[in-house]
Amino acid sequence: MKLHLAGRSPTDDDWASFIGRQPTGRVWAVATTGIHCRDGCPARPCLRQNLRVFDTRALAEAAGFRACKRCGGGA
Repeated sequence: MKLHLAGRSPTDDDWASFIGRQPTGRVWAVATTGIHCRDGCPARPCLRQNLRVFDTRALAEAAGFRACKRCGGGA
């Protein structure tokens, strides 16, 4: 599966939460790196077009994303 097709694209509210590192309970995945992060991850934010949104860590991993080494990727 192509990572940029997995999950869903962020809405404007998703993007604001991601950039603001606000708790949402969602899993953020980056198509260009193949990683997924938890809310508030200290890693540098990606470009919006590369962000994918998942409801659970299991869904992100099933789509081919791996956990971030900085935050552990847990949600």
